Amino acid sequence: MPIKLNTKRKPSDNYSRFNYEVLDNLRTGILILDHDLDYIFSNSAAYAILGISSNLPKITNLECEGLDLELYLKKVFGNNQSIILRDLKFKNFDSSERIVDCNISTYYVNKMKYVLVELNETARLYNISLDKSLLEQQKATREMIKGLSHEIKNPLGGIMGAAQLIDKNLKDKSVIKFTKIIAKESERLLKMINSLTSTSTSNEREILCIHEITDHVIDLFKYDKTENITFLKDYDPSIPEIILDKNQIIQSLINVVKNAIQAIVGSGTITLKTRTMLKYTIGDIKYDLVVKIDCIDDGIGIPEEKINEIFFPMVTTKNEGMGLGLTIAQSLITQNKGLIECQSKQGKTVFSLILPWSQD
Repeated sequence: MPIKLNTKRKPSDNYSRFNYEVLDNLRTGILILDHDLDYIFSNSAAYAILGISSNLPKITNLECEGLDLELYLKKVFGNNQSIILRDLKFKNFDSSERIVDCNISTYYVNKMKYVLVELNETARLYNISLDKSLLEQQKATREMIKGLSHEIKNPLGGIMGAAQLIDKNLKDKSVIKFTKIIAKESERLLKMINSLTSTSTSNEREILCIHEITDHVIDLFKYDKTENITFLKDYDPSIPEIILDKNQIIQSLINVVKNAIQAIVGSGTITLKTRTMLKYTIGDIKYDLVVKIDCIDDGIGIPEEKINEIFFPMVTTKNEGMGLGLTIAQSLITQNKGLIECQSKQGKTVFSLILPWSQD
């Protein structure tokens, strides 16, 4: 992503350009504003926090909880007294909730005064620590799945054989597409089980559009008993193609969507939302660009005491099931160097499949 800079005030030399590039690589969001609170500079981290990839709306349009940000910006500009707003909560321009420490100060360049805004995501720092714990936990999960794999392979082979026999003897050719789905999904599950017991990255990676996966998963559930569920798409069409193991990501997303369906009582809505994020840290690695698939449901939510345990084996908030769906989903995503995160409250749960962008 190029540096976001007011075209009327471009750096005049290589030294200035270097300074802007350093700012652009910081994890802290940096905004430089003039006396009208218009942008002079905004780095990539600021764009990610504010939830937009280009053409930032004016910072004064940001909806903050319990305060008027514009009032504080003008106050700092007027009296040159720095302030820090701890745990500032707001909805960004993509309607996602953020919590940041916001430091506002002034500085002078060639007798011109500017406002410097620093946005440091406090919630994200906590999540990075939690992410490391999740990655460590996946090692133990993999060993457990090895013990279960043979119990799944035997009946799966029978299903594949039965589907082939039905396909050969069908008189009504209009339903052949359904036996093809059975055979295709069975083969995918068999490959998925084999990959779950592997510690290495899949060698079946391919370059694809992420929306091939989201569309496929939505189509699968259209044939299920989900008449009470409305599926919505909120796609970013500018997301570049990415190299992934398609079958692994499909299975992971199926497990997440199935969990969302089970959380909805009566009728409800599930939204699949795709976005990119810049300068994102997974475990100990900082990636320049990641692709995020959000599965958003308006169900009952996850109890607060369970939210940090949902990816552990045998942990479930439902009366049925073994509590392995999300564990398997997390394992498959980590084999693609990514991670699944979750935020939940009554009426809104968001599972985020975060995948490093790569074409290598």
